[in-house]
Order: sequence, then structure tokens, then C-alpha cells
Amino acid sequence: MITIDQAEFYANLRITQAYCEQQLQRKDVLDWVVLRSIINPVCIKGDWFACPPGRGIAASDKQLIPWAEWAKKSDPYFREPFAKLFNEQLECKVGLSNSLEYLESYQGKVLVVEYGENIPDGVAEAETESFFDEWDLPPIDTWFYNDYSPLSGGILFAWIPERFTELTSKAIDVQFLDILHWFEKPRDWKA
Repeated sequence: MITIDQAEFYANLRITQAYCEQQLQRKDVLDWVVLRSIINPVCIKGDWFACPPGRGIAASDKQLIPWAEWAKKSDPYFREPFAKLFNEQLECKVGLSNSLEYLESYQGKVLVVEYGENIPDGVAEAETESFFDEWDLPPIDTWFYNDYSPLSGGILFAWIPERFTELTSKAIDVQFLDILHWFEKPRDWKA
């Protein structure tokens, strides 16, 4: 059982919604890349690379990490590196929060990922045309709340903009362990 700090949940959600909306306005990148901006995916001679949070835009090829290696480092089953990755991506968005344009409301849904119970098989990645990754996780820019408990493992909350809700519903349908769910706000929650 996890305890959610509602104030933090809503603050992180709002920043993430504004950040994702800003990214979706970009027309110069592919759909699967647009919500992975925090890790700066780049293609060089047909190979994909990542520049992780905190390093800024890569100044040289030596700072880039091959995508396959990046995927290993973002494995949610290694709790400490995954928590660090989550915190770094959130810090990037918070650092930009004053420059974001906030709308009164956003179209989309909150996804819950019970990654502590997962056995990834790659089906969600294939079914969603790589919107979800090999660990059955949505793009990193969508993540806004993460918790871990020894009993339930890891729980990740992600903002899914409306244009990706259908793909996400496909991932929910094909994920055989039922670890992906649309979030339903508890009755006793504010807002």
C-alpha cells in the first residue's frame, strides 16, 4: 500500500501536463521521440542514442549513450537507478516550470503502472508502435509521481495526453499481468 501526497501529486501533474503540451507543439520530431525530450534522443547514421537528464544537449558524440545501453539503465527493476532517473526527469521539468505556459485544463488521462509486478514481454511496445518501451513504461516526459513499497513494489503515475490515450488503451489491453490501469481519483481526494 502506498500513500500519495495529494499536493505533490497535483503539483507534479500540472507541471507534467504543461511540459507535455509544450513538447507536443513541436513538429520537428517523431511522435515516439517527442515525449522523450528529457533524455534527448538523437539518431546518428541510423543508430539511436540518449543524452540523460542533467547533461544537457550533447556537445559531442562521446556524451551520448547508445539506446540499448540507455534502456538497461532505465530498467525499473533496479530500484535506485530508476528512482534517480525519475527524480532527474522531474527536476528537469520543475526547472523549466516558470517558462511553461499553463492551460486551465488538459485533455488526457492519468495512467498507473505497477512496474514492481511486471514481466515485460515486448508486446506493449510493439502494439503501441514504441510509445511504450520494452519495460511497458510510457515515455519519460509523461512520468510525474513514483512510489515504492516493499509489499507492492513500484507504482508510477504518468500523464497521457489525449492523442496517445488510444495507444495506451491498447497497451492496457495487451499487458498480460494487468499492471497498467487508468487512474480513478479516490472519493476522499480534494480537487
